[in-house]
Amino acid sequence: MLGHFGPRMPVGRTLRWAAATCAVAAAGSTALVAADAPAMAVPAHAAAHGTIAWGACPQPEAAAYRAQCGTLNVPVDWAAPAGASIDLALLRIPATGESTGTVVADSEDLAGFGGSQISFFLGHGANYLSRLPRTHATKDIVVFDPRGLGYSGALDCAVPGHDSQVSSFPETPLGYGRLLAHNASVFVGCHGKPGLVAHMGLRDQVRDIDALRSALGQARLDWMGQVAGSELGVAYAAAFPARTGRVVLDSTVDPYRSAADRARDAAAAEEAAFDHFAAWCAAATPNECVLHGQDARKVLDQVVARADAGGVSDGSTPPNPLTGAEVRIAVGQFMVGYPFAWGGLATALADAAAGDGYGLTVFAAMTYSDPDYAASRAQTCADSPAPAGFPQLRRLSGQVSRSAPHTGGVSMAWEAMAGCVGWPSARPALDLPGRIAPASTVLITATTGDPISPYQWSQDIAGRLAGSRLLTAAVDGHGAFDNSACAAAAIDRYLSDGAMPVSTASC
Repeated sequence: MLGHFGPRMPVGRTLRWAAATCAVAAAGSTALVAADAPAMAVPAHAAAHGTIAWGACPQPEAAAYRAQCGTLNVPVDWAAPAGASIDLALLRIPATGESTGTVVADSEDLAGFGGSQISFFLGHGANYLSRLPRTHATKDIVVFDPRGLGYSGALDCAVPGHDSQVSSFPETPLGYGRLLAHNASVFVGCHGKPGLVAHMGLRDQVRDIDALRSALGQARLDWMGQVAGSELGVAYAAAFPARTGRVVLDSTVDPYRSAADRARDAAAAEEAAFDHFAAWCAAATPNECVLHGQDARKVLDQVVARADAGGVSDGSTPPNPLTGAEVRIAVGQFMVGYPFAWGGLATALADAAAGDGYGLTVFAAMTYSDPDYAASRAQTCADSPAPAGFPQLRRLSGQVSRSAPHTGGVSMAWEAMAGCVGWPSARPALDLPGRIAPASTVLITATTGDPISPYQWSQDIAGRLAGSRLLTAAVDGHGAFDNSACAAAAIDRYLSDGAMPVSTASC
C-alpha cells in the first residue's frame, strides 16, 4: 500500500469501495536484432538448468482449478549460465478435456505494477477462464511469476518505491534532487540474488520464457500476453522468431517507444478517457453518476487543488493528506474498469470534494503497492532509461501537463519513467529490430479508448510484426480481452483452434 497510509477504517466503512475494487480486479547488454540475424542465439546449454517437477500447490485456492505448481531454475545472468540462479514459480491449470498443448499466459494484474501472476490468477482465475472456454478445454494453461516478482526469486527492496513527499513532477532543481535521492535509495535498498537487480529486464526475461517453452516440451511458444506480458511477447518474437507459435498480444505496451514517448502518449490517452467519463456522467442518471449535472472535469480540478492544499484525507487513522498526484493516479485506475467502475469514480470524487479521499486512496494504493512497485522498477529501468537532467524532465512534464489539463499527465507510464530518473545502469537501452517476421501469425487486440495502453501502441506493433492481425474493439476500458466479448471470443478461437479473424474484422 502507499507508504504513508496507516490502518484502515472499520469494515463497514469500506464496503462500497471493496465492492468497486473487486469489480475492477474481476473484470540486459546484448541487443535484440533483426529476425534474420543470428544474434541472441541460445547456447546449447541454455536449458541445462533443468526440467519442471510438478506437484501439489501450497495455496488451497489451487484445488478449485485442479492446478499443479512447479519451479524452473534459470540463470540470473544468461550470459553467465554457470553463475547464480533463481527459481521461476509456475502454476499449471490442466485442460478440462484432452490436452493438445500448452498456452503460457502472462495475464494483466490490475493491482498496479508487476505483482504475482500466480496470486492474481488464484484469486480471479474463474473469470479469466470463463473468457477462454475452448482454450481451457483443449490446452493446459501455465501461469508464472516473472523473475524478481511474486514467488520467483523475489527482489526485495527495503525502501518503498512511492514517497508522497517526493514529487515525480519536480518544478525546481531542488525537487529534482529529491527525486534523484529517493530513486537512489530505492536502488541501494534492493536485494536479491547477486546481480539480479541488473538483470530484471526483457533481455533476460525472454531467455526465461524460451527455457520455459523448452522445459514444457513445446517446439513453439503459444502465448497469451496482456499489457507488460504483450511487451514481453513482442520481445520474444524478436529474439526467437522461429519459435513463435500462436501469440496473442492484448493491450500492447510498445517497447519501441522511449519512456518519454510513452509518458506523452499515456497522458493524452488518459485525458481522452476522462473526457469520455465526463460525457458518460452528463448523460447518466443521478443514480448512476452522483456528479450528474456537474462538470466532472471541474470537480477533478477542485479535488486536485484541495488535495495539494492538504484538505483531502486518505482515510487512515490518524488521517494523512492525499496528494493531487495520488488523486490523479487513482482516477486512472478507476477508468480501467469501464463501465462498471465509473459510478464508483464519481462517488469517490464527490466524497473527495468534501475532504474524504478514502475511495480514491484505495485505488491509488493499487498502483503503488509494494514490494511489487519497487521491484518492478528494476524491470522498467533495465530497458528504457528516463530523460537525463532536470531541464529535460521539466520540459517533458510541461508537455504532458499541457496535453492533459485535468488528469495532469499523471499515469502509470509517467510514474514508471520518473522512477528511473538517475537509476544506474551499465547496459544500453533495449534495441529491437524495426521489423519482425515471426513463424506464426500474431493476433493483436486493443480497445480504442484504453486509458493505460494507448491504441496507437497496438497499431505500431501491428505494423512491425509481419503478417500480424490487429482486432480493434471500439470501446472504452483497458484491454480488449476484458472489455469486449467479441475480442475475447476471437482470442479463444485462435489459441484453441488456430482460427484467425479475417483481416477486416473488428469488434
